[in-house]
Formats: sequence, structure tokens, C-alpha cells
Amino acid sequence: MTLRHLEIFIKVYEFQSITKAAQELHIAQPSISLAIKELEKYYSVSFFDRMNRKIFPTAAAKRFYEYAVHIISLYAEMEKGMKHWEAEGMIRIGSSMTIGHYVLPHIVQLLKEKYPNLNIKMFVYNSETLEKLIIENKIDFALVETHLQNDNIIQIPFMSDHLSTIVGLHHPLLSQKEIQLSDLHDYPFLMREQGSSVYNLVNSIFIAHQQSIDFAMESSSTQAIVKSVEAHLGISTLPYLLVKDAIEENRVQEIFVPELNMKRSYHIIYHKNKYLSSLSKDFFEICQNYGKEHEIIK
Repeated sequence: MTLRHLEIFIKVYEFQSITKAAQELHIAQPSISLAIKELEKYYSVSFFDRMNRKIFPTAAAKRFYEYAVHIISLYAEMEKGMKHWEAEGMIRIGSSMTIGHYVLPHIVQLLKEKYPNLNIKMFVYNSETLEKLIIENKIDFALVETHLQNDNIIQIPFMSDHLSTIVGLHHPLLSQKEIQLSDLHDYPFLMREQGSSVYNLVNSIFIAHQQSIDFAMESSSTQAIVKSVEAHLGISTLPYLLVKDAIEENRVQEIFVPELNMKRSYHIIYHKNKYLSSLSKDFFEICQNYGKEHEIIK
């Protein structure tokens, strides 16, 4: 079993096609098929089910793919690090929408101050997408707003905030002294898109209290949600960082709903097999120091 076997397997797995893998790698199809058969014989497992002239990855293939991408990545890092010792390095950082707007730019700036020649690539997606990118080794680290349930991912807390429920300036709920979760059913609820940490958390809170809610709006645009709340088209629960300016500018009002006033920890996440260089450790330290200095829990 060689690195070439791993490279071939990765492409076959990603394309789920011998033909496309052969075209990508500029290798004859029989050689691709032979390499896969050699791997299957070596590990005594079947990596692909072959039906109707198509191939479908097995559970073993999924597990092997996770190992393979990290072995190839580590080898590439070694080659670059040893052959181009003085060359510029690169770090790929993902972040959730909230962190991408309000935290990541400052952290990247601090990182650039310490490593002026560092090539930094940033990817802003929802938490589910970032988890997938970490597993596939398409990013090195990610900053997320939730605690993931994945044994292959290491999570380090570095900052905290809380959820904030907002309404328009003349909303009827402002006249209530105590607001219960059930009171929110009388008004359209505007929410971030499915897959975002906020959507998952808010939805789980309603379910935990044996209540269901039909979101009147789902959007990846926080600005669209806040503008809709301003226009009295509904209410919303979002990270305080995202609504802080609107509250301070008196464009919306914050109301206290005990069940939704949740504290959340932001986490640095990375694959458990990730090699941690001195750059990685400096990145962790910068994130944690920034988190201590900009704690936003009320």
C-alpha cells in the first residue's frame, strides 16, 4: 500500500466514479480499478459496492477516506515544510456566520501581525458545513458557536456570548412584565437558516419544552431578519453580537425570555489527527486571548 494508492482512493471516493478519477489523475481506468482492488485485498474489506455499472462507497470506505485525506495532507505539509523551509506558510480557517462577521477579522489581523507573510484563507459557512470541511480536511481549523457531537473533532472553548430575543419598538410583548416561551407562538418567528447553530439551538429549546414552532422566515441574512423585526413582521432570537448594534441604535428592543436567554461558548475545532505546528498553537492562543478581552456575556 502506497501514497499513490491513497491518492487514487480519495479521488474515486470523492467522484464515486472510476472514469472521473482516471480523468482527474490522468491514469488509465484499469490502473485505477487495480489500485482499488489491491487496497481492498490488503485490508480484507470492500470499499465500494458495484451495481448497475456504478459504484457506491461502503461504511468502511467512509472511515478509510477520513484517514486517507489526513495522511495525504500531512505528507504534503511535510514536503512543503522541508523543501521550502523559508517559504510562506498557509492556514485555512473556517468560521460560522456570526464569528465571521464580528470576530474572525480581528483574529486574522492579530495573526497577520505575528506572521506577516502568512497566507490565510477564510471560509464562512454554517456549523454543519464547517464540520464536514474539517472531517474532509478541506480547512485546518474552524471557529463555531456550538458544541459538536463528533468523536473525530477536538473542540476548545475560547469565547462566550448569549442569545438575544428582539422585537420591534412598539411590539405588544414589551408591555408584559414576564414573557413565557408559549407567548411567542402568537407572533411570526423569524430564524436563521437550517444547519446554523442558532436554528438548531432555538429549535431544540422549543422541543425540550414540548412545544413546536413553525418559523415564518428562514434566512442566512441576519440583516434581513433584523430589518424584518424593525418592520414589525415578526420576532427573532439571534446571537447578541448580531443584534447589539440594532439594540444600541434603538432600532429594535430586547426582551427577556428565560428559556431563550442561553449562554453559548464559541469553540475552535479541528480534526483529532491534525498535526499541530507552532503556528497552530499561536493561533489558539490568539483566539483565547481575544475571547478573554472581548467577553460579551451580560
